[in-house]
Amino acid sequence: MDTTRGNYAFNLVDCIQYGTAHHHDMVNANLDVDFSKEQVKEATAKLFPHADINANFTDNLKLATSLIPDIASGNYDRKIPVQFGTRFSSNATGQVNQTVFQSDYFLGLKASRVYRGLATKSLTRTEIDTKVAIIKAYYAVLTNQENIRLSKSNLDQLRKTLTDTKARYDAGVSERVDVDRIQVSYNNGVTQIENQIRELVYTMQLLKFQMGMPQESNLELKETVQDLNVESFSADTLNYKVEDRIEYSIQNTQIALNELSLKSKKMAYLPQLNFFINYGVNWFSTRFGDLYKEGFGASALGLNLSWSIFTGTERLHQIQEQRITLKKSQNDLDFLSQQIKLEVKSANTAYESNKATFVTQKTNMALTQGIYDRIVLKFEQGVATSLDVISAESQLTQARTDYVNAMLSTLISKTDLDKATGRIK
Repeated sequence: MDTTRGNYAFNLVDCIQYGTAHHHDMVNANLDVDFSKEQVKEATAKLFPHADINANFTDNLKLATSLIPDIASGNYDRKIPVQFGTRFSSNATGQVNQTVFQSDYFLGLKASRVYRGLATKSLTRTEIDTKVAIIKAYYAVLTNQENIRLSKSNLDQLRKTLTDTKARYDAGVSERVDVDRIQVSYNNGVTQIENQIRELVYTMQLLKFQMGMPQESNLELKETVQDLNVESFSADTLNYKVEDRIEYSIQNTQIALNELSLKSKKMAYLPQLNFFINYGVNWFSTRFGDLYKEGFGASALGLNLSWSIFTGTERLHQIQEQRITLKKSQNDLDFLSQQIKLEVKSANTAYESNKATFVTQKTNMALTQGIYDRIVLKFEQGVATSLDVISAESQLTQARTDYVNAMLSTLISKTDLDKATGRIK
């Protein structure tokens, strides 16, 4: 599928595919996943050997003076000033350190992997939110297009009535007031369509925004509301599980992180053991030019044990704090389950009500259309007035508006229900 800036002809699936690849939030969420992968690698690398090189050069502009007993004269009570060392000195040392045991290393590695899972789940939640936003914007465009189609159809009927009325007026069988009344209704219909077109332009811009598509691109939709078959939609609020919601999975991951944090605080009592080996060279000279002519090597290897035996009661309180945090996250999971169940009931109530309203408004629009057609026919036969035509046209306009609004509400509430039951993956 071509994703460069230009002309596009998409259906809903195409819009979703484009949006999940280009929307700002999706791009950042994918970057967060890449960031979490690097954090896992960073945690793994902490157990690798670490090598350091240190070097320095010193110019003792004035050597320090020390007082020592006068051994040469035998008078030990007498102190004489002496200076030790050379004016110039330099050294370079390389050391390799290897962690043998560190209590929180493997916990940190596991935590980084859990965090990576959290970033992946956050990506899924962002993808679901992006899909929902695209679907709702897509439906808004389709219903606006349907609204314009119906308005134009009614306007065509009204234009014919206006033309026929003018002809009868010219023939002297109709009054001027009839022409003016229908003309006013026609003018209002033209303005209404112009406003609907402006609304369509905005909803199309909103759809492109939700997809991450440049506003300069031209987007055409290959579907209409007739392709959706809204009346065939059905809702299943029995065969769903709260575990299907990504928010539930994210909260479980948060509990796992809190458990690891508690375990890390408990294991902080264990010692840390490191192995090291180094090699260095020292240089000394009274003259700078002779400093690096001869060096003296030195090397060492060993183990370094670090063990904090007692740090007051600080760690005990930290462990208790982590236990409390863990309990809160577990309590949040129970609360989230109840929230999801209530959200499903609320979304289902809204959907069922909106769908019932949609079915009624569709029937009402058909009935109102029939009334309008019969009134126009009677008007042409001279047994109805122009007021009857205007009244029927006004009722038809309202019925059409109610029908389109009910359709959009049904589509949006069905999307909300699918999201609440975890069916939008």
